[in-house]
Amino acid sequence: MAIWRKTEQRGLPLSIDPNQITARPYFANYSGELINENTIFSTSAVIAAVSLLADSIAAMPLYLYRDRGERLVRGKTPAILVRPNDKQLMFEFVHQTIATLAVHGVAFIYAPKDANGYPLELRNIHPEKVIIHADTDGGIEYEINRQRFPNDDIIQINWLIMPGQKRGVSPIDALRNTVGTMIAIDRFLASFYGEGATPSSVLETDGQITEEQARILRDSWEEAHWKRRRPAVLTGGLKWRPISASASDMDTMVHRDAIIRDIARAYRIPLHLMLGTGGDNQTYQNVEAAGINFVRHTLLPWMRRLEDALSELFPYPIVVRFDADELQRADLLTRVRAQQIQIQSGTLSPNEAREIEGLEPYEGGDNFVAPTTTPSIGTDALPPEKDLGI
Repeated sequence: MAIWRKTEQRGLPLSIDPNQITARPYFANYSGELINENTIFSTSAVIAAVSLLADSIAAMPLYLYRDRGERLVRGKTPAILVRPNDKQLMFEFVHQTIATLAVHGVAFIYAPKDANGYPLELRNIHPEKVIIHADTDGGIEYEINRQRFPNDDIIQINWLIMPGQKRGVSPIDALRNTVGTMIAIDRFLASFYGEGATPSSVLETDGQITEEQARILRDSWEEAHWKRRRPAVLTGGLKWRPISASASDMDTMVHRDAIIRDIARAYRIPLHLMLGTGGDNQTYQNVEAAGINFVRHTLLPWMRRLEDALSELFPYPIVVRFDADELQRADLLTRVRAQQIQIQSGTLSPNEAREIEGLEPYEGGDNFVAPTTTPSIGTDALPPEKDLGI
């Protein structure tokens, strides 16, 4: 009952038991394996999915923009978006936030503000240390280490949340049956090959032999045939029978690949990025399109959650945005041709194109090239007007 009361204080349904100690957990797990933050990373598929999301987003530059109506004007990056606290740089902070969100389905950021309303620091709080308190008026307070904080000092980011819930659904809790099966398969394979309980062959006979005779037969067989391929001579009704049993015979590898596909599907990660088999095949021709689709359909929702949360820390019209251009970057020839067309059409200056490629500007490169237009026809080239008598 103490465990259930603790769960209730955290704002979760009474039947959810993250450690599976209670008899009827909210999310079924028939594998019998313990699923928590520590055990899930023993599976390569979960590590690949979580680290890919966190690495990809944390590697993007994070910029501050001012909303000018129809366009965003980039401003100077504040110090808090470079070093959010005294122990982390922005890469580690973003990486930790996305990883927490991908595992627990919710992330809590401690963000106290100064007298002018600007954030003093950004610090991730482990979800298991946060208890959400809601009053009858809809107000929310967060209890961390027996200390309460107002809603203004804590940012809560949810992965998937239903109406009336206080925190988002954990992807790992929802996938505990799938992940538990993967852990069970890995444990079985380790025991199978580590303990070597299955013999390679047996010597059979219809007669009765003593334990001492069996030991002599085994030792003499090993001595005569260990790492040798000489013909064997069996007497006294002995028969030799090989035993062929492997993990592949029990389709464990097929099950592992199916679980990898399920985990990739849950996080909407292209299978080739998880290094899975039997999925999408990528070639040089469609790798650019695959990168764009990965950003658009997988990373963008995760990015937008964090962008909106950080934008709330600054007064409008200041917004925070990730720059995903590097992940959607085309090959050099395609980029040069596109920039050449934009320069000739007057939509880019030469220095703006060089800035995209990370090159230094040159003098006079800020001038736009006048678009090529059809030359006007002089009046001398027109036929003489007819006298219409008007």
